[in-house]
Amino acid sequence: MIELLFLLLPVAAGYGWIMGKNSAKNQAHQFNREITSEYSKGLKFLLDREEDQGLEHLINLLEVAADSVEHYSTLATMFRRRGELDRAIKIHELLLKHPSLNEKQAANSRLELAEDYIMAGLLDSAEEHLIWLVKNNHEDALEPIISLYSQTREWEKGISMFEAHTELFSKEQHFKAIANFYCEYAITSNNPQLMRKAISLNFKTIRPLYELGLSAYTKEDYVKAIYYWRELICQFTFFAPLFIDKLAHSYKQLKLTHQFHELVNDLLDKGGVMIKIQHCQALLEQGHTEQAFEFLTDSLKRQPTIRGFSFLLQLMSAENKNTKDVLNQIDKLVTSYIATKPDFQCQHCGFTSYTIYWNCPSCKHWETIVPSRGLDGF
Repeated sequence: MIELLFLLLPVAAGYGWIMGKNSAKNQAHQFNREITSEYSKGLKFLLDREEDQGLEHLINLLEVAADSVEHYSTLATMFRRRGELDRAIKIHELLLKHPSLNEKQAANSRLELAEDYIMAGLLDSAEEHLIWLVKNNHEDALEPIISLYSQTREWEKGISMFEAHTELFSKEQHFKAIANFYCEYAITSNNPQLMRKAISLNFKTIRPLYELGLSAYTKEDYVKAIYYWRELICQFTFFAPLFIDKLAHSYKQLKLTHQFHELVNDLLDKGGVMIKIQHCQALLEQGHTEQAFEFLTDSLKRQPTIRGFSFLLQLMSAENKNTKDVLNQIDKLVTSYIATKPDFQCQHCGFTSYTIYWNCPSCKHWETIVPSRGLDGF
């Protein structure tokens, strides 16, 4: 009998192991059935238009079943679009704490949570998460943290972040933002030399050259003004209307007007109407009135502009005394029309304005607002 018991012990142990395994499987299946049932209840609430109950039910379910990360991320996105930021924040906070998330999922949840905080006005909390992401080499965090520092006007923080993590920066728009951070910080700290750092960035930008030229011009340092603005007009000719008259004055003060005329001549092929008008004025100063007329009328035939037509009326008025009054009246009407048109437009979102903005008030992109082009533009 005892021998039989010893023989049966392994069998009993094996049977117990099999039953225990089956029991564990049954418990897992039972748990999954319960989760599926609870998930279905939440969806049923939504289908029955009991949205508040359904959404709250699904959020609570997340605490015990966070294996479907993408579904809950989508749910949080829906909350954010509905303006229910508290629920979006709750989901992302729960996801971030869940041990089953892999590194990529955790980073995405942290980034989404930071976006929730920004929309909710909890900027300090957003900054904390975005800094963590930047320090851990997540390039996706650059866009929101740059936008955050632009919103809070914390230029020095943005500059420090860039200098500590330069290797993360690769997009032109990011470099434009940092260049403008240097400019803003230089202006607020009354230290224009800080803008020189912006010039050495990997991508060339407009504002540092413009501001350095303007600072020199204000101090009547025309040599430096020409140095910076000449480089600017050669690289970004479409931006010439903002400073070309001051550049012409700088050359004139140094008695180097002929060099300015040579510069304008070199830019004719890629310049707009203001470059062409400057070329006409150069021809007039040299006594080549007929040549100026021919050049301008030919240019207007190929690329008609209101400003070019206005200048043509002024030329005709100066040359024809008999029709001077009539032409002046027409020019006044044209000038009045031009005054109703915005001088600047954002290349990213289409926002228009009568003054230059380095950061678009609409889309918040840096250096996308440029002088308007086309029939009414420059």
